[in-house]
Amino acid sequence: MGRDKAWLRLGDSTMIERVIAALKPVTQSLAIIANSQEYEALGLPVFRDTYIGIGPLEAIRTALANSPTRYILLAGCDLPFVTQELFSLLFGAAGDYQAVVPVGPDRRLEPLCAVYTTDALPDLVKLIESGERKVSRLFDRIPTRIVDFQELSHLKGSSLFFENINTPEEFDRAIKLTT
Repeated sequence: MGRDKAWLRLGDSTMIERVIAALKPVTQSLAIIANSQEYEALGLPVFRDTYIGIGPLEAIRTALANSPTRYILLAGCDLPFVTQELFSLLFGAAGDYQAVVPVGPDRRLEPLCAVYTTDALPDLVKLIESGERKVSRLFDRIPTRIVDFQELSHLKGSSLFFENINTPEEFDRAIKLTT
């Protein structure tokens, strides 16, 4: 993208502000996982990755290690079309699982838009220490509930939930979708 995606504007708010707005009604507290101080401008706690270069597994580890609650809801700032209803559905599916991971319409897992419990932390740390970097390997180790897209397709806006904005072309498309 050439710049930090979180601060790209869609309509009246940035992408990260859109995700925060969807999370606020369903969470007790919010925090940001980022390695830049500029995120402090959002008025939320900011936690930095301990281990650089690990990727999404480290983001999940950082979130779990710093969570004041047993459950966390992790949502990437580049998913500007997520909604409160999606997050409520994922929390509602948590039960005794250590992870609740939705599947997008393209049949791909969405581990950066998922619910995790702090019970998953020991297995996650072992996975990272073993040199593994694929998030999907975590789901082989812990009780995981996969939420098929059909289970959430009735929610308003579901076709856009997992539109990940990574390129200027995807951002242009997102702008058109919000106007």
